[in-house]
Amino acid sequence: MGYDRLRPSEPGGSAPASTLVQQQQQQQEQPRAKNSKRKLVIVSVIALTMIIVSAVCAGLVIGLRESGAQPVGTAIRRKPTQAISKACSKTRFPNLCVNSLLDFPGSLTANEQDLVHISFNMTLQHFSKALYTSNSISYVQMDPRVRSAYDDCLELLEDSVDALTRSLFSVVPSQDGNANSNVKPGSNQDVMTWLSAALTNQDTCAEGFEGVSGTVKDQLANQMKDLSELVSNCLSIFSASGGDDFSGVPIQNRRLLASDDDISGEHMDGENFPKWLGREERELLNTPVGAIQADIIVSKDGNGTVKTITEAIKKAPEHSSRRIIIYVMAGRYEEDNIKVGRKKTNLMFIGDGKGKTVITGGKSVADNLTTFHTAAFGIWLASRVMDSSGG
Repeated sequence: MGYDRLRPSEPGGSAPASTLVQQQQQQQEQPRAKNSKRKLVIVSVIALTMIIVSAVCAGLVIGLRESGAQPVGTAIRRKPTQAISKACSKTRFPNLCVNSLLDFPGSLTANEQDLVHISFNMTLQHFSKALYTSNSISYVQMDPRVRSAYDDCLELLEDSVDALTRSLFSVVPSQDGNANSNVKPGSNQDVMTWLSAALTNQDTCAEGFEGVSGTVKDQLANQMKDLSELVSNCLSIFSASGGDDFSGVPIQNRRLLASDDDISGEHMDGENFPKWLGREERELLNTPVGAIQADIIVSKDGNGTVKTITEAIKKAPEHSSRRIIIYVMAGRYEEDNIKVGRKKTNLMFIGDGKGKTVITGGKSVADNLTTFHTAAFGIWLASRVMDSSGG
């Protein structure tokens, strides 16, 4: 049998093995090239997107840092009027003064005297808002110490709102003179006292949270931000309008300067009473205890109107226009935290003398209470008639 030589493949015949391998490799490489191009495009798009996002984030961070570099009230946002600039130049926080006044309607057309009224109104609005927002977290669970401090701040905010309301009614009297019978206008000295009290209340609130931390403290601090500064500015503007420029004197020293005048001899009369004391009060203080006609008598053995001082305070009328005398007979009265509220006005407590009429209280900071809540008696007392000890 013979073998023929290999001849070229005929058309339509089978291809050699090497040619088939090359064709298969080319067919496999084409999809790979397309996939590689696709991946390169996708990676390029992702990289470009990341670069853009990074640039935007960097811009935002820089913007936030620049905006956070100056706290609220340190930079004047708009150009003030000449009256606002002059009024705020007398304050300790002039930039905050300018910004807060510019935000109040009518300030741009107000003169310096009008700005006194506006500063009171604006400050009162800030305190009222702080009181409202602080009340909104009363439902939050708190430990006894935090709850005590929180309750202090609410009560102190209410006191400050009341003091600022009285101050506003004093600098802007009602047209009919009787729009609010419970708020009586006071003298310039009264207004100074009320503003100083509102300023002190902020310090007392902050002191109650010393040594504690948490969200309640942080939220109250945020809601009460700038309140002390606003009252300080209000006090400076009002003082300057009356001829007393206190802008350069620290707040604590202003109170000392004011008190020095009150306790000096030139403000006392021959009977060693303050000159501002009225005739009826002088006669009352000079009257022997046995001859005084008391409105309410407190006696532990039941021989009086009531048996406890707390009952006597509750029995006293609110917003009294005349002096209400509460006579506390001899004895030792152990009562928890006796408090005379803002509505109980014109109360006078009389006892049988030091060592005879004694009031004690057993509350202390050891009970997870603030110092504000541990006073045995929260009211001014004449030292010659009563003795308050403990607490």
